[in-house]
Amino acid sequence: SNQAESSYQNNDKNNDQRIEQSSSSTPTTTPPFPECWFEDEESGLPLRWQLFVGVLYDLMKGRLIANNAGSPCNQFRNLPWKIRIHFTLYPTDQLLPLDITVPQQQHETGESMSTAKNNNASQQAQINTLIGRMYRNSLKQALFLQYGSSKVAMSITKNNHEKMWDAVVQSNYDAYHQVNNDLQVGVMAAPINNKLSLTDDLTDTDEKHNKALPQLVPVRILLNDKPAIQKPTLPQKKTISEYLKQRPTEILQDDAVMYVSPYTTLGDVLVSCLPDLFKVDDDAPDCNAHYSIQGVKPSLTTTIVDLWRSLCHPDHFLYVIVATQ
Repeated sequence: SNQAESSYQNNDKNNDQRIEQSSSSTPTTTPPFPECWFEDEESGLPLRWQLFVGVLYDLMKGRLIANNAGSPCNQFRNLPWKIRIHFTLYPTDQLLPLDITVPQQQHETGESMSTAKNNNASQQAQINTLIGRMYRNSLKQALFLQYGSSKVAMSITKNNHEKMWDAVVQSNYDAYHQVNNDLQVGVMAAPINNKLSLTDDLTDTDEKHNKALPQLVPVRILLNDKPAIQKPTLPQKKTISEYLKQRPTEILQDDAVMYVSPYTTLGDVLVSCLPDLFKVDDDAPDCNAHYSIQGVKPSLTTTIVDLWRSLCHPDHFLYVIVATQ
């Protein structure tokens, strides 16, 4: 009734709910309640729902370590992680919108309990579908970079897409790799750094192993709460043949000679993207910056391909976290 609709609108304003009232007979409309969102209690920053939880946690922990640079810091003092949940004032300027709809009948007063439950289940399914779609789009981007075309990404069957997403949701490692082993380039290849412990062992035969290298390594760098820097990275600075002709060297502290790697390293990527924080030929970043991948801090001389194969996320992107004061 008109009276019920007017009362509903007044209550809506009092609760800071942004609801579009429409007299049209469209089958769907925006939810009659605010979208929930999460906030890190310590920093007060909204948590981006499209990022993996581990990435969000590393960003938070990185800020803690960077802000305590130069002084003893217990990086685990913030466990358990304190998260605040909100049901109003969705920060649209900081978070992507949750683009979901619910049936029109949920706006009507006097709905039955069974109808409300069905609508809630419908909304949960839509949220799962939305996040799953974000994941698949990210995976397709990464596959395009690895292979240099969309052929592999477009050839994934609906059944395999569903298997991978269900495995991610359920944290089922074995089920995920049943599909992923045929997708990720060189995922089972031997680590490259084993070849570089004694670089005299590097020969022309290693050129054959380049078939196990992706055309580009999918890398995303997250600096504080800024949008991700997407950095498609060449796995090699030079081909093995070119490298063997020049063999650039560096002198180690004990006067031993070691050949400089022909492969792109983590340091190369960070120097290229964040030159103000990372310097060439320096294995330590600026004292006010902290970097990590999957919670660990690898050497800047580690090859980016080794890191990608071992520490990339289920969407095939290697997420490098950098935090500053």
